[in-house]
Amino acid sequence: MKRSLLAQVAVTLLAVAGTNVYSQGQTQSQAPRPALSRSEEMLDRWNDIGNKLIAMAQDFPEDKYDFKLQKDQRTFALNLLHAAALDFVLIRRISGSNLGPDFGEGDNPTRDAFKTKADVVKFVQEAVADGAQVIQQQGDGGLDKTSKFGSRLAHNSNIWMFAIEHSGEHYGQLVVYYRANNLVPPDSRR
Repeated sequence: MKRSLLAQVAVTLLAVAGTNVYSQGQTQSQAPRPALSRSEEMLDRWNDIGNKLIAMAQDFPEDKYDFKLQKDQRTFALNLLHAAALDFVLIRRISGSNLGPDFGEGDNPTRDAFKTKADVVKFVQEAVADGAQVIQQQGDGGLDKTSKFGSRLAHNSNIWMFAIEHSGEHYGQLVVYYRANNLVPPDSRR
């Protein structure tokens, strides 16, 4: 009995060790699937972090939307508004259009303009959807074009990566707000 159980454990461990967590169900003897196009990969990363922010905006209790850990920090709602507003600033720059709602100058809209949780959720959803649309419309060629970025020109691929990373930083801050309120972020519930 002991030997049979040990044999089963050994076989299981070998099977687990032989499976690459990034293979998405493929065995190592199968050829990897072809790479997505560069714009499809960018869209995947854009939607991944964007959908996390949308889930948080929808999930976090509205009565805690103005929560912050320290007086010199942005509130939960202002973090979301800032992340979405910067996305819109960059989307507008890359697309050469005036996509999205009017939220004033800069990338720090006030709660006066977005008073309710529903207003904030809608703003974040629009930023994610509009960015995805621009990435899809411009395709791979759009990633190679350049746009003004600060005091220089930069490839749009770099600007998209900056926006994705920026949203990821705010996602991390919002996770802290969840934990400080004894809540579990949506992405950690899986």
